[in-house]
Amino acid sequence: MGTALIQGILSADAGITVRATTNSTASAQRLRQDLPTAAVTSVEDDPEANRRAAAGADFVFLGVKPWMMAETVRELADDLDANSVLVSMAAGVAAADLAKLAPENPIVRIMPNTPSAIGHGVIALAPSAEVTAASVDTLKSLLSGAGLVVDLDESQIPAMTGISGSGVAYFFLLAEAMIAAGVKQGLSEDVARQMVVATADGAGRLLTEKPDPAAQRRAVSSKGGTTLAGLQQFLDSGIFDIAEAAAQAAADRSVEMERENSEVING
Repeated sequence: MGTALIQGILSADAGITVRATTNSTASAQRLRQDLPTAAVTSVEDDPEANRRAAAGADFVFLGVKPWMMAETVRELADDLDANSVLVSMAAGVAAADLAKLAPENPIVRIMPNTPSAIGHGVIALAPSAEVTAASVDTLKSLLSGAGLVVDLDESQIPAMTGISGSGVAYFFLLAEAMIAAGVKQGLSEDVARQMVVATADGAGRLLTEKPDPAAQRRAVSSKGGTTLAGLQQFLDSGIFDIAEAAAQAAADRSVEMERENSEVING
């Protein structure tokens, strides 16, 4: 995900200077292929790589796993400029806990989803009060290369996680189920997959042009027709209740992760 966001940033501003670090030499070599204009180093080759990369940076993106966050920020703290904005991509790590690790620096939490890798993601952006409006505007501009950037209060990140961060997988699950249904009705798996993938692509494009799913659904639902017969099965099975429960479960897990990681950070 970090690579995808950097690619998006570079597409939005090709003249920006990017320094990126990885743990291993092998991963650094792969990253250089994906980010040919970035300066990429690894901690394996240079134990001070993270600190050198962060020193003097306007924005420091933290793309580490939640349980690695405390160690990483503590390592960087002495080399951060006071005006360096820490941008955390970690799920379940609250800004308040990050502030305890780097009390001199403004903090922004972002939550991207996986289509950011192809420039069609959704990126939630929740800045702390210390982040200047100019920094927020710059960050939004940079992230726009990876997709739609949405301003949220940090308290709303679990809701975003429930419908968008994790929501991508819900669409994949529906596609998986539709492919299986086609196979059961006699289609080959390859043909069913092609049909469902192309249908999902077309539906997404229509929804982008007219972002009113209820209106789009009604437009293809003729009384007594095949579509309405199929839709009724979804409705009778409680699809709205299922979607609400799934989004709530993901949001609840996001909050639980914040509590768990807070305990780790605060000892």
